Amino acid sequence: IKKNIIFVFLASAFVGVGLSYGKIYAFHIAFAFALLFFPFRAAKSFIFTKPRFVFLFPALMVVYYMISMLWAPHFLYAVTYVGYLLFGISIVYFTFFYIENLTQLNRLFLVLGMLLFVELIVSLLEIYTQFRYPISPYSKLVTHFGHGYKIDVNFSDKIKSLILSVPTGFHWNPNNLATLLGIALPFTLLSANKWIKYIITLVLLLVLLATNSRGVVLSAALIIFYVFFIETVVSKRIFLFIVTLGILIILLPQSINPFNSVNKRISDSVDAVFALFDDNQTSNSLGARQELIKNALDELDNHLWLGVGAGNSKFIQEKNGKVAGKLTSLHNYWLEILVDTGFIFFLVFVFWYFKVVYELVLISNTNTKLKYYSKSIYIAMLGLLISAISCSSIVYFFPFWILLSIGLLVIRLNEKEQLAS
Repeated sequence: IKKNIIFVFLASAFVGVGLSYGKIYAFHIAFAFALLFFPFRAAKSFIFTKPRFVFLFPALMVVYYMISMLWAPHFLYAVTYVGYLLFGISIVYFTFFYIENLTQLNRLFLVLGMLLFVELIVSLLEIYTQFRYPISPYSKLVTHFGHGYKIDVNFSDKIKSLILSVPTGFHWNPNNLATLLGIALPFTLLSANKWIKYIITLVLLLVLLATNSRGVVLSAALIIFYVFFIETVVSKRIFLFIVTLGILIILLPQSINPFNSVNKRISDSVDAVFALFDDNQTSNSLGARQELIKNALDELDNHLWLGVGAGNSKFIQEKNGKVAGKLTSLHNYWLEILVDTGFIFFLVFVFWYFKVVYELVLISNTNTKLKYYSKSIYIAMLGLLISAISCSSIVYFFPFWILLSIGLLVIRLNEKEQLAS
């Protein structure tokens, strides 16, 4: 059990709400077992080696959020948020201490890859058939699992049809599913297996486009551009051909352009991201997000940019009246950190995040054994700079913490190799 508990734990974290009854997830049960068998001796000996800031920061993050509870206006929200954060950080350190070598890391990726494959199949069935994963707000069976059915009986057949064609997979809503796919994209694009590199990537992109998540679509477009035009070595002739083809696709009349729908998705995604920073408020979902941002920054300014306390960015929206009658989450994790913790801590977080990216870039250029993992992870982390604005909140989105945990693990494995040599 001790050898396999980490794989069960991370598999349950990957699926998240997809295996749950009400607020009790399979993850919570796996967490209890993982804590029971946690290698405390290894953790203790590692601490006495005076670990670097890059490894310590997740723990310091929890400590700072706990301290921020002292000035949080809504203490219960602060306690709840710190609880969410503790689960996220547990994923980081459980992975960090349970997995000791590259063989175990390879096995972990096999488990996560199989789960991704199953979720893609489930998502395709949701798009093209009447099938709906039972633990989904759009499934009538969801009430048997302690969750609420979200399709109003008063909706027209057309609206119901549109809703039921949008996939949610294991992740409850389309934006969360899209964010997961954005994280997975670099791993499939850079895979040495041609079936994964081309077929699985195409399926992943098909599902991603069906989610209508504009931020992640833009992120995916930039990731693809980076991988194929920067990371992949191509001849000038091939590069010129691809650029020319891209220009022609953009310039072709809509009536005869086979890529028109994709062009529109990417264009809409770019417009959506930049509209968030536009002074002219719109009346659609972007307008709601603009209002969320304005409320949050106004309150942060009232607190002298020192932060409103853990989880209290939600309380701000409630105090100002729920945006669009229902929204309280900022739908932007980076802004959430800024508003909750203040400008100084936010800068420290940004420094740490890019420090991790930088070290992974160095490893990808110097360590052939860890090149695939390090390169995929740092590209996924860069992609999250945009795609993290799609989720309602990343703090309880476990694939994000799995990504960070493996990033730190790769850095540690690289250090072990250097010491051994």
